[in-house]
Amino acid sequence: MTFPEMSLAELHDTLPFLVKNYIALPVDDSIIDFVPLTREEQAQGAVLHGMVVATLHTGVERTTKAIQNAGFAVRSVDVSAFSLARIFRDQSRDKAIAVVNVGSNSTDVIVLLQGHPVALRAVPSGADDITQAVAKALDILFEGALEIKNRISLQNVIGDERLEKAEEIIRDTTAQLIVGIRNTLNMYNTDHPAMVADDIVLVGAGSILAGFPPVLASSTNKTVTIGDPFTHFIVGEDAKRQNINVHGPEYAAVLGLALGKRPR
Repeated sequence: MTFPEMSLAELHDTLPFLVKNYIALPVDDSIIDFVPLTREEQAQGAVLHGMVVATLHTGVERTTKAIQNAGFAVRSVDVSAFSLARIFRDQSRDKAIAVVNVGSNSTDVIVLLQGHPVALRAVPSGADDITQAVAKALDILFEGALEIKNRISLQNVIGDERLEKAEEIIRDTTAQLIVGIRNTLNMYNTDHPAMVADDIVLVGAGSILAGFPPVLASSTNKTVTIGDPFTHFIVGEDAKRQNINVHGPEYAAVLGLALGKRPR
């Protein structure tokens, strides 16, 4: 969003009033922040272009309490878009890229340009939705459905009626997720024809589903690669022996937090 230039303190005070018609959350029950990305001189005066970030108080408080109950202290709260931007900023220096973070219950589609997030949308579907669909279709527990999903993934299954049904469910549910990703990217590219995002960096727990990257590439007509979040870190020998790189996509957002600014 774009606002007239003012001090961040003034902007934060007026932010709930400025954005109440643009966010799908009740402003009185939300934490709202603005992150300026660029400044522009216009005829009417300078303006700030940036991203508005909003989330419900209850979600942050619940997560904070869980962390504190585990014996840790919360020093700051970050947004996955900025966390992932730190990890993959170098890949977006000269072009726009889309980082697709497939989580458990939602998928973040983040467009980065020159190291900064310029667009963000959460698709309300993730890896657990696929597992739950298999569990419901086969009338089995979540754990059993997860084992089946990981075993057959998006591969063709022949000769086992039960697994054939699971494969169909996995494909249908994955297709719905891909539609959400594709629509988000098409919307961004239509609005920004001079800096379209043609490359997808895939991360998150759901990115490891076998066959998902090529299906996503085919469905979106984009180049899809699995993100490597360890490029900014020196991986110890013990971690290498444990083959930690296999789990890299799952750690991307967390590692981005480690690169964040220290709280002031």
